[in-house]
Amino acid sequence: MNKIRGRSVDARFPAFVDRSNEDVEKQIEYFRELPLFKQAFDATGSMVLLLNKCTQVIFANQFFLDKIYVKTEQPSLGETLGQVLRCVHSHETSTGCGEVAACNYCGFYKLILKSIKAKGTYSGEFSSVNHIKNSKVHFNMEIHIAPIEVRDETFYIVTFTDIGDSLKVKMFEQIFFHDIINTTGALTGIIGLLKEDVPEEVKPEFEFVENTFKYLVEEIRSQKAILEAENGELVLETNKVDSIEVLTSAIKLYEGHELSSNKTILLDDKSSRIVFQIDYKLLRRILGNMIKNALEATNESGLITIGCNIDRDRNDQIVLWVHNDHYIEKELQRVIFHESFSTKGRGRGLGTYSMKLIGEKYLKGTVGFDTNQIEGTTFYIKLPLNED
Repeated sequence: MNKIRGRSVDARFPAFVDRSNEDVEKQIEYFRELPLFKQAFDATGSMVLLLNKCTQVIFANQFFLDKIYVKTEQPSLGETLGQVLRCVHSHETSTGCGEVAACNYCGFYKLILKSIKAKGTYSGEFSSVNHIKNSKVHFNMEIHIAPIEVRDETFYIVTFTDIGDSLKVKMFEQIFFHDIINTTGALTGIIGLLKEDVPEEVKPEFEFVENTFKYLVEEIRSQKAILEAENGELVLETNKVDSIEVLTSAIKLYEGHELSSNKTILLDDKSSRIVFQIDYKLLRRILGNMIKNALEATNESGLITIGCNIDRDRNDQIVLWVHNDHYIEKELQRVIFHESFSTKGRGRGLGTYSMKLIGEKYLKGTVGFDTNQIEGTTFYIKLPLNED
């Protein structure tokens, strides 16, 4: 075992070398005398450390110091990350970092060793429990490690991003969606059972309530899908789909909706029956959003037409579309697929955004619209015609 400033260094890590106190002090002083270096990293708005090849901290930017220490405290440069972060395990050995059982599970330590050995850039996550400002704090960090060469020596810039809040939000989202989908799904089932035993004259009311709950479940699942898509976590479930069946299903979902009152949703009789591979639920949600937008844009007694056919320009694509008579003004056309766009007020507008996001990123299609003052507006999704 070699000794580095009071710490033992395991010989399994050949990148570690003997480092005297004098060498470490010279490194610290060198970077201290570079004002532009400090100014640049203080301006990043992220927690940044500079480590030497022995994982000793040579520099900490102001954002890091403000996050970890009270004003009267300062870290001892030359210490390991575990000591500087005040990891609860850092006091278990004189080395401060890397030699207790918990270090085997530390995401940071695994990444820094990987970067030192390969002299490469790596990113990952790590969690730790730390004594911060007189209390125990749980850290969930995303870290990025990049080596740099300075005066024939290799140093490592480590950038930290606190992802604790986003992880908590994600956990609560999962709990929320799981519970509310189960609850609304159960209520839909109960109403379906009750409907069979009620007098004929009140069955329409029960069917209306049942359809409302089905729509609610679909809306909840749609919001869940948007979040998963934005986070890159959406998983496709592809299967063979009949184009007429998916169009008919989307129409039925909205026939009992309040937006459909005194309006007609019609399946175009020239639509082609085409069987192809796709995620049925995601496609129906996209078509459902198109129908909903068309209903919102259509005046009372208006007509919405929905259909599908082989793309006239490419016979290896299917086009599914929804048409209404409303014209989209020019100033709105350029922003209609933006996340924040809505004609219905603040906090709305995820419908068109989700069409584009899911339809193109996940279903590998093309989502767009045609609009003019004479014929109205047609939203469409073009999808590769894969029958395998």
